[in-house]
Amino acid sequence: MTTRLDYLHLLRVELTRLGAVDPDHLNHPVPHIDDWTVGTVVGHTGWVSRFATLVLQSDVDNPPSRSAVPEPPPGPEVLDWFNEGQNELLAVVEAVDHDKVVTTFTGPQPSSWWLRRLAHEASMHRWDAYAATGSPDPIDARLARDGIDEVFEVFASNRLNFEALNGQGETIHLHATDIDDGEWMITLNAESIDWSHGHEKGDVAARGPVADLLLMLWGRLPPSRLEVFGDAALLDRWQQAATF
Repeated sequence: MTTRLDYLHLLRVELTRLGAVDPDHLNHPVPHIDDWTVGTVVGHTGWVSRFATLVLQSDVDNPPSRSAVPEPPPGPEVLDWFNEGQNELLAVVEAVDHDKVVTTFTGPQPSSWWLRRLAHEASMHRWDAYAATGSPDPIDARLARDGIDEVFEVFASNRLNFEALNGQGETIHLHATDIDDGEWMITLNAESIDWSHGHEKGDVAARGPVADLLLMLWGRLPPSRLEVFGDAALLDRWQQAATF
């Protein structure tokens, strides 16, 4: 189980790594995100960090507007802007009452919701930035396992394109090969998904390291990077629908 201290530690580690990208790499394209560069990734993550800082400092009944956060600066200046923002964010998340109710895109939630989301945001975008210039270190396995849960708990109900998914009761089994408790069963319905942990036979099964399973769910890696058994087209349909 990923704890609050785990999220805090991994958030700090991943933001620091993202803020340390080589300025000479900022114009490198990110191969799996159309029209994004490393600089875009840094600017986007910095913007999210600054917005989250305002949210965590605000009352749930008076949340900040998106326009309250300026757009990231162009060029190498984005790195200083990013690092200033991450320092402010880390100070706030360490001090905030994690039972405080704040606004999120899923409705009012304890502020700990943002700590979890930000740890995943930072780890995924750190991977994006380093993937643009080589082979990035994998996302921490503990965080990746929780990230798969987050996909099903948070994003599937709020951001999944169910028309593109066209679920009719098909099932996907995910099996992480590098951790002991990494199996998921997902049922694709017309307007929802059902999911649980456990080992069952699915219409398709995907096996691989837990971080690669997470990256596949987010469209960062093709299903072909995994061991796939059964109806592989279901994984393609998931990726077409999961444009989070």
